[in-house]
Formats: sequence, structure tokens, C-alpha cells
Amino acid sequence: MAINRSWRVRVSIALLLLTLFQVAQAGSNSLCKAAGYTLGFFNGMWNTRADAKNGLDLLLAVTPSQYNGSTVSGEVFYNHTGCGRPGSSCLEDIAEVFEQRAQELDSTGTLGSRLEYFWESIGAGDASLTGQIESLFQAAASLFADLRAKVIAQIATSIAYSLSNSSPTSADYAAQNTRLDALATEGQMLLLVGHSQGNLFLNQAYDHILPTVGSSGVDAVQIAPASSTLRGPYLLADIDLVINALRIQGSSTVPANNIALPVSLSNLTGHSLTGTYLDAARPARAQVVGLLHSGFATLVPAANPNAAVGAFTVTLTWSGLGDEDLHVFEPNGSHVFYAAKQGVVGYLDKDNVYGYGPEHYYASCDPAVMQAGTYQVAINNLQSGRL
Repeated sequence: MAINRSWRVRVSIALLLLTLFQVAQAGSNSLCKAAGYTLGFFNGMWNTRADAKNGLDLLLAVTPSQYNGSTVSGEVFYNHTGCGRPGSSCLEDIAEVFEQRAQELDSTGTLGSRLEYFWESIGAGDASLTGQIESLFQAAASLFADLRAKVIAQIATSIAYSLSNSSPTSADYAAQNTRLDALATEGQMLLLVGHSQGNLFLNQAYDHILPTVGSSGVDAVQIAPASSTLRGPYLLADIDLVINALRIQGSSTVPANNIALPVSLSNLTGHSLTGTYLDAARPARAQVVGLLHSGFATLVPAANPNAAVGAFTVTLTWSGLGDEDLHVFEPNGSHVFYAAKQGVVGYLDKDNVYGYGPEHYYASCDPAVMQAGTYQVAINNLQSGRL
């Protein structure tokens, strides 16, 4: 099958290069932890990776480290921000929300493809979305005024092209789906938690993994959802000016407020995960904790999970149809790939020849099998024949 070499290869790797200095065997006959719970956090717009990691840490701080005797771990399912990225801007995040919400309202994709509606929404006029937001936040007024000036004077064409062709949404979806697939393969029970725009990504992730793990294997908690549809219980404060501002697109485009909170100087927008919904001085925090506990309670381990757990794993996905191949060279010289799936230390679970992946390599959990040394990972394009 011919492969277009201009396609991007997207790699999600749990461990790309592993050097083992020693194998710790004391007190255990396995290098792999038993399957447990994963709390997956989907961040809101304008969050850097550090912001998203901080959000996850805050949620884990109010979550037991174990539930029903199984370990609770956390993972960020990051959606990229355009803020601060070369060739992009914070405007990209807002366009991304427009596209995602439009998809919820019109599953044909027609509305989401009409970016002129997005440009109209950031134009001048008392009825525009940003006009409403500007009335609430002076900083937003300054931001949009600056963006308008740049669009009109300098970069209208380049930004419009970027928004219609280079939005990271699809790439983020693919990366998140791949990681969910890997966690499901390992037998993890999944509690997905979203904040703000992150709930739009959560909805897609939930729909993707549900057929694989069933309703007992995944649940959702949705905080300040910027979404017209939900996959689990939610919390939305009456003082959340950001989400409630979205109601100008229609009263049903976001769920009803379900908690009344006093205004606080800790977060004047009433929207922040830290300053509002996890504020120790206000009741939303206790409700978030309750939703998390209820979510964990719904999750049940598979009776006979066909879990492929590894001491470390390597996962390959790519962004189009065609055949990319994962190759792993073990310290002993064994070459694990589609024609030799079983190595001395690990194995390749499957060879995807149609497109997108994933392909996985799993290292053994047995300390007697694991080898110290360097594990090299390579990607081969079938057309080029080169690693």
C-alpha cells in the first residue's frame, strides 16, 4: 500500500528509551502493578501542560490513593492550547470550542465547518458572544480588541487558514483514544473527569472507549461543562460567568446550574477549577469529592480481563490510512516487529496494516525475563523500507 510521506507520524510512547541498571525483585515476583483505577483529567482551554498537571494533582489530592483495595492513579488527557505556540494564538482555543459545540448541535458537521459564523461571533456588536463576555471581563475585552486589530490589519488570512486546517482537536482526540485503548487493554477502570472545554474532549473519549469496556469499566464526572450533552453527573455553579455566558447561543446549549455558591475573591469568574470548584471554603469542593466517590463506586473490574500488562509499553499511532510499523530492539539484540512478534523480553500484540494504529509492545513483568540495558524504538514506513 502506498504511503504518503508527508503524513505526520504520531507516537504515544509510555517509555521511549529505557535503561535498566538493576531489577528490583525484593518482596515481589512481578514488575507490573495489578490493574486498578485511572482518574483521567481533561483540561479546559488556555491550559498549559503544567496547568493541566496541576488540575490533576488537585483532584488526586481529594481522592483516596486506593479504592476497594486497588490503586488509584492519575493521568492527564491533554488538549493543546494555541496560547504561546509559534504560529498560533489563544484564538485557536476559542475556535476549537466553536467547532466542538457546533458538532454537538449539528452532527453532520456543516455548522462546525462554517467558520464565518465563528468570525461573526468575535466581531463587534452587542449581540455577539464576545460582546457578552467583554461585559463581564475587562481582560477579555482587551484580548478580543487586540485579536480583532491583528485580524483586520495583518493576519486574517493566516489565522483563518490555521483554524480551518491546523486545529489540534483531531490530533488530541487520536492521542487520547490511543491512551484509553492502552489503559483498557491493561484492565484499568476509568473515571474520566473534565473541566470546562475539557468536557467536550471527555464526551468524545467516553464514546470511544465505552464499547470496549462497557458501562462498568468507565464513568464520568463533568465540572463546569461547556457542553450541551453529558456522559455523567455534573456540577455547574450559578456564579460561573464563563459557562453561563454561553447561554446566549441558546438556553439548552449548556446544562442547568445545579449549585449556588457565594461570590469569592479567590476567583471572580466563578469558573476556575482551583479557585471555585475545589475551593475549600465553599461547598462545591465537597460535591466534587462526592461525585468522584460515586464514580469510583460504579466501576467494576472485568471478571476475566484479557489484560496485556507490561513493565513498560510502547504505543504507535499515525494520522492516516496506510501501514506504519513499530520495531523494538531489545538489549539482547532481539528484533520485535510484525514478522517476529515475540521477543525474549516482550512482544508485539498486533500488526495494524490499515491505518491509525495502534501497535503495542509490552515488556515482560517477570524479573527473571526482564533484561538490563537499552531498548531502542524505531518506526518503519512500509513504502520507504527504512527505519
